[in-house]
Amino acid sequence: MLLQRISHCFKYTSVLFNKAYQKQLLSTASNLNLTEIREQLSQFQGGHVDLSYRGDNGCIAVISLLHSGRMNALTGSMCVSLYDIIRQLSTSEEHKAVVVRGLQGHFCAGADLNMLKKMADPANGERFSYFMQETLCSLRHLPTPIYAAVQGNVLGAGAELLVACDFVIASPQTNIQFVQGRMGIVPGLAGAVHLVEKVGYHKALDILLMEKGMDANTALSKGLVDYLLPPPGELSDDILLDLSLEVIEARLKGLAPQVIRGLKSVAINSHRLSYSEAVTHERNVFKSLWGAESNLQAFRSNIKHKKK
Repeated sequence: MLLQRISHCFKYTSVLFNKAYQKQLLSTASNLNLTEIREQLSQFQGGHVDLSYRGDNGCIAVISLLHSGRMNALTGSMCVSLYDIIRQLSTSEEHKAVVVRGLQGHFCAGADLNMLKKMADPANGERFSYFMQETLCSLRHLPTPIYAAVQGNVLGAGAELLVACDFVIASPQTNIQFVQGRMGIVPGLAGAVHLVEKVGYHKALDILLMEKGMDANTALSKGLVDYLLPPPGELSDDILLDLSLEVIEARLKGLAPQVIRGLKSVAINSHRLSYSEAVTHERNVFKSLWGAESNLQAFRSNIKHKKK
């Protein structure tokens, strides 16, 4: 009964936001059809995106990108798979966090150029932007924290995927660059919006204007990277994931799944909803957790006053 109550509260807010978001998108994209765009993108094959589960009891979902020899550049079929996985995770109550990573030493080198060359007109550009905005905004609003585990190249659309995540865990061997300006365009996958949210307007504009990429230390100083992994040198895919999982599990230790979802919900909706809606939502989430087993256990343990 408690889980149903909490789940209903979070789903209500997700629906509330998504209706507002979709209404805003549709008001400027009334001629676009998501199903048709999906079919078009599916024609551009290559690479794949997989979902697996790690951590204690498989509580952490892992999204892995792989496009061998292309630094995990996103083909159309990969974009569709990513969309489908995010939709699947949006209705799952089994995980506490999500990790997005690339394989074979790189995160993502952006959208596949072979695909882009065949879509190089304004109408197709709008269609691609619409589909990927829907995908990355849905990723941003998954009910649990989203971590990007990165090393190697993070370029263009890959950088937009990066800033759609809540937190970035980076190897020292990381190169991040918004190359869109050098390509004669601007970010179009909600990347500029998410970048400003993450680092603020002035730092975001400075990053977008940069001629060269940033190493992990520079990205850390600008607020783009949240956790810098200590070992020098390139890490294997497995070691990068294991180290990232250690960071995540240490951060989430002792927090019940419904509390994690509640904290994400009140934080992200604080600036997504109007002031009155956000305050009301916070009260509703507070009510759903007050008196729940995790709350009562904390009272019994007097956890608030325990020394660390």
